[in-house]
Amino acid sequence: MFIIFINFVIRIKMKFSTKVRYGLRILLQIAIESQKKDYVQGKAIAKAQKLSEAYLEQIMIPLKNAGFVKTARGCSGGYALRKDPSEITVLDLIELFEGPLVLADCVEDKRSCSQVKTCYTHLIWKELSEKFRNAAAEISISDIASKKSINEYII
Repeated sequence: MFIIFINFVIRIKMKFSTKVRYGLRILLQIAIESQKKDYVQGKAIAKAQKLSEAYLEQIMIPLKNAGFVKTARGCSGGYALRKDPSEITVLDLIELFEGPLVLADCVEDKRSCSQVKTCYTHLIWKELSEKFRNAAAEISISDIASKKSINEYII
């Protein structure tokens, strides 16, 4: 399912914001490093992800507010996952930073288009949106972290 999902994203040239992409990478880093220590320091995350600490904070605030991460102060503090990595999906990240994952406005709001009732493509956009959402909902942080090699995701 993951390969189908990625192929779909690539073919339609859909682009997610850097907050979605970094958010996923950050959660993955925390999930992997938390196997060795309780908290991952913000400086270490920023350095590993090659982003400023200020931008890291812009990403971490929504992740914390959504209940995905928790923080602790002090020399051994930093960030840790609040939820089990199997409970955080790619869809969660996308919708946290981008809003509802729909491929056309009419899927979410039928009032956005006067032709919804007679449009042949409305049902296609609705079905594709549902399939995309379902595929993204099936991929968790733990699924990604459990892969032995990045090559398992190369298409």
